[in-house]
Amino acid sequence: MSQLLGSLRARLTVAVMMPLAALVMIFGGVACWVIAKTINLTSDRALIGSVRALSVALEAEQDLRPRLVPLAIHLLQRRSQPDSIYSVYLGNELISGSPALKPPMDYVMGDRTVDRHPPAALTESYGKARLYRGYLDPKDARTVLQAAYLRTGQFDGRAVRIATETRLVSGERRPVVVQVAQYVDDRNAYIFSQSLHVLGGGTLILLIAVLLFYQAITWGLKPFSNLTEQVEEARKTPLARFRLTRSADTPREAVPFILAFNGLMERMEKATDSLKQFTANASHQMRTPLAIVRIHLGLLHRFGPNSPQGRNALLDISHAVDSLERLLQQLISLARTGEYAIDPAMSFDLAATAATVLSERIGHLSDFDIDIIYEQDEEGALAVKGHPLLAAELISNLVDNAIRYNKPGGSVVVRLGRHANLGRIEIEDDGPGIPDEYRERVWERFERGTADNDQVGSGLGLSIVRSLAERMGAKVSLNNGANGCGLCATVDFQGVAA
Repeated sequence: MSQLLGSLRARLTVAVMMPLAALVMIFGGVACWVIAKTINLTSDRALIGSVRALSVALEAEQDLRPRLVPLAIHLLQRRSQPDSIYSVYLGNELISGSPALKPPMDYVMGDRTVDRHPPAALTESYGKARLYRGYLDPKDARTVLQAAYLRTGQFDGRAVRIATETRLVSGERRPVVVQVAQYVDDRNAYIFSQSLHVLGGGTLILLIAVLLFYQAITWGLKPFSNLTEQVEEARKTPLARFRLTRSADTPREAVPFILAFNGLMERMEKATDSLKQFTANASHQMRTPLAIVRIHLGLLHRFGPNSPQGRNALLDISHAVDSLERLLQQLISLARTGEYAIDPAMSFDLAATAATVLSERIGHLSDFDIDIIYEQDEEGALAVKGHPLLAAELISNLVDNAIRYNKPGGSVVVRLGRHANLGRIEIEDDGPGIPDEYRERVWERFERGTADNDQVGSGLGLSIVRSLAERMGAKVSLNNGANGCGLCATVDFQGVAA
């Protein structure tokens, strides 16, 4: 069953046919109920009509009675009711019919009680004709003691439905009992037969509907099959640029999927191109410090570590190793920017994070002859949205850049404040800065500023900063420093409502 429902066409067919099957079952049940009610009502009406026909024939004048009674019996034995049973009793005397169909137990020969039993209440007609105890002519009902009524009984060991009427006939002192009966199981068999026809027809219609719906759904899903064929063809024959194409018969429901798929392919292509470029640039950047290490190791072997050439070689090797270490750290940081899950409601203290980063940098400032100045508009915590670890990495990269690309004896100002509903941190240096026309390029990987101050760098710091800022919903920008000198990096974090 699970394998069958694994097909989308089968699932859609089942989804459509289940309600339809329920409706067919409900309709079948209602139809069978209507059939049973109609057949029972029709049969009861036929019994009542038959007993009244015999009763009226017996009411005729004595010279006409011998001709009318056989005619009424012939009508009673018509083809529509060939199994009808009847009897006419005058007292205990059987006048006509089957002797086994006895009068009711409460029949008393001399009793003149009127309507001992409630007459049969059947819908006679939809017209407005007035009936008198079941008869159109009041004269026919004049001598009726017990209007026709229905009861159940037994005949030859089988259940029967019996219509009974009692009346006085001319020339007789005793009432005449007229009865007509019909086997109940014959009636039920007819009901069952008609119900089977209805249920069989409903089942056949349901099966035909399943086939029609399945074919219709197959036709409706054909455009999606065409899309699958495009993907399969692209898998067999790799293309540099693959996009799903829309045909004239592509339904509107498939358009969002096509657009989303093509957008995903575009992102994947950009990511692949970026990865290729990243790998090529990384291998090139790593090749340079490794080549420097290899050359200077050769100088060490040749001249020895105590020679002037050896001491210069050791110094250059140290710088190359620092450069390689910095590159690897930046590559790892860039690769891990997507590892942290960020809850949109996550927040942290920007002031505490910045203070932690600066405290870690103070011990290394002796190598750069740089002063760090910390400023904050107002004391206390500065709550903003974001991830504290990612924010710390972002601030670290900006502070490191401000220190490395500064002038000797310069300063780095770290300034915190709140602007509207934003938490802002500014990191300003006294270095040569970056020209306006070049500032957009430095966000790219392995791009470095035009100024050359012989500092070790990988060109990844600002790329990492932008990537981290985008993940936290922050905005980062580069501007001129105070008095147009140096560079000021500004990061605006979304504030947290008080």
